[in-house]
Formats: sequence, structure tokens, C-alpha cells
Amino acid sequence: MTDAYDGSATLNGEELAFAKALDRADFVAWWHRNPDRKDYSVKLVRGEHRNFFYPDFVVCLEHFPGDAPIIRLIETKENVKDAARKARHVPAWYGKVLFLSKDQSRLRWVEDDGNFGNEVDLDDLGEVADWLRKTQPIQATV
Repeated sequence: MTDAYDGSATLNGEELAFAKALDRADFVAWWHRNPDRKDYSVKLVRGEHRNFFYPDFVVCLEHFPGDAPIIRLIETKENVKDAARKARHVPAWYGKVLFLSKDQSRLRWVEDDGNFGNEVDLDDLGEVADWLRKTQPIQATV
């Protein structure tokens, strides 16, 4: 017997737009919507206390031919201050989490200090690929 779908993997507007961009990106092997508080979810300890948070996306990347695929985490946030707090902790296995947030009608990077960075080009995630490649942990091959 299986449980009924509980809606935990649904996507809001900016998450859906980003998911579609991941689908189009040639460096993405696969991605998974990471729901909150499920036994199978990826959870990370927050930087400022021992509670967990659940990044929105688990993404398997194949950056360049010959590179081993790696698993990375991406979080879309409404609150940039919360993103800055969560960014203080870098998980050894996954590397630095990429935080993105909506600024008016645009999805933008969230910098470590909580300020907005560049706009994310949903038609070309090349800048995202470069950032994920540069911040990958050494031991994070699949």
C-alpha cells in the first residue's frame, strides 16, 4: 500500500521557472524536487542552530565531458536574510548551496552577505554551471 500524494513536491512560480530551466540545461543529468521533512529528503544542519533545512533542488551535474557527475543543492528563497544565515554552513559532501531569490519579477543570486547578486538568466544557466563547478567539493563525485 502506498500513501496518497501529499503535495509536498509541488513547485511555486519561481521554482517552476527554475525547474524548466534545469530541464533545458545541457549540464544537468537529472534533478529532483527535495520536499521538506521526508525520510528520503536531503536535509542540512543550519549554520546558526541545530535545526535542519531542506534545499529545494537536488541536481546531478555533468559539467564537461570526462568530468565525473556531482550532486549539488540549490535553494530558492523568499527571504534573503534567511538565505544568508543558511549559507554559513557548507556541507562537506555537497559543497556550497546555491541560494536564489525572487527580486520583483526576476530570479537573482543571493550573496553570502544576504544582498542580491546578478539576475539568473533562465534561458542560459551557464553562469550557474560555472558557479557550481567552481564551488564543488573535491570528494563529491557520484
